[in-house]
Amino acid sequence: MRKKRGVLSFAVALVLFLGLSLPMPAHAANLYFTAINDSVPPLTSDTMPFWSGGNIYVPYTVFDSNLNGINVSLGLYTSFNRLAGTITIFNLRQMLVFDLSNGTCRDDMTGTVYSSRAIMRNGRPYLSLSMVCSFFGLEYSYNQLPNIPQGYLVRIKSADAVLDDALFIERARDLINSRLREYTQSLSPAESTDQTVSPPTPAVPTPPSQEGNESDTATYLAFRCENGENLQGILDVLDGSGRYGIFFLSPRALEMEGDLVRRALGTGHSVGILVDEGEEISLQLAQGNLALEAAAHTRTTLVYAPAGQRGALKQEGWVCWEETLLLTPGDTVGSTAFANSVLNRLGTRRRTVYLTFEGSSGTIRVLPTLLRQLGSSHYMVAVPMETKL
Repeated sequence: MRKKRGVLSFAVALVLFLGLSLPMPAHAANLYFTAINDSVPPLTSDTMPFWSGGNIYVPYTVFDSNLNGINVSLGLYTSFNRLAGTITIFNLRQMLVFDLSNGTCRDDMTGTVYSSRAIMRNGRPYLSLSMVCSFFGLEYSYNQLPNIPQGYLVRIKSADAVLDDALFIERARDLINSRLREYTQSLSPAESTDQTVSPPTPAVPTPPSQEGNESDTATYLAFRCENGENLQGILDVLDGSGRYGIFFLSPRALEMEGDLVRRALGTGHSVGILVDEGEEISLQLAQGNLALEAAAHTRTTLVYAPAGQRGALKQEGWVCWEETLLLTPGDTVGSTAFANSVLNRLGTRRRTVYLTFEGSSGTIRVLPTLLRQLGSSHYMVAVPMETKL
């Protein structure tokens, strides 16, 4: 045990020395366009690329001409088996299978397993662009668009691509601007004007079964889990009701609960680091990301930190959660009474709501009733997403 702790301490120190070496997250208003060879599909919030763990992720549908919306072929076909939790990408010679349940991917022909995983966002699997491109011999590039502030182009290229990136961006300027106008018009007034929310609140639609109307209030759920004792129970409630949340786990819990962390990420939830004010915060963050990387081959920029530390962490690029209400259901309160109390505390609030729950058995008990009453009171539980890097 001492040897293991010594190795971990050395690794943490090394990460701190290197400054974590990953780019810090940019403003949440960044726009990521996708290009496939010499064409640009429509820009939509539920198919927009994003960064996670230093990698660009794109929806699996962009690789399949039957699904990418512009009928442009990269020579690949895809299949998403929801029941098995697998995404398969293949051509006549190769097949790559991503497994959501264990957070891995493998070469189905040779059995070779790679340290890459699929991420569920808004009910849609996203895949590491670098992994797919390197496996199938494709190329990709990432460029800032000169005519759109905070606009970036992720371009996937096969041998059929004709133009180099600079010439393509120049010639596609009108089309990209047209895609931007269509995207802007598709947003609600709140989404198109309010871009300053500090918690991770991407403008993404919820699954069809959860879509609301103009009077619905977007509601985000977070769970503070100092240990993993009740993590499975909370996941069971959320997954059973089709709702999503952010789990803030201590570095220790991230290290000990690798299977449940992979389950949370694989089923569309987000994971952040819960830090303790009594210990060195930078050390906790580094240790948390090391544990998360070991468990699920990813890193996070989401953090639940003491209020006095949030300003400094934001300057360093961390995304700090700030709740509307912190909910700690006791063992004696009834679930209906608790739900009514929460709704009374929210009042007639019609701005975005952020609810934080303690990761307790009490939360497991009251959560199903509260989720039902939130829905019937026009509080739409929305899908959280890690802030785009």
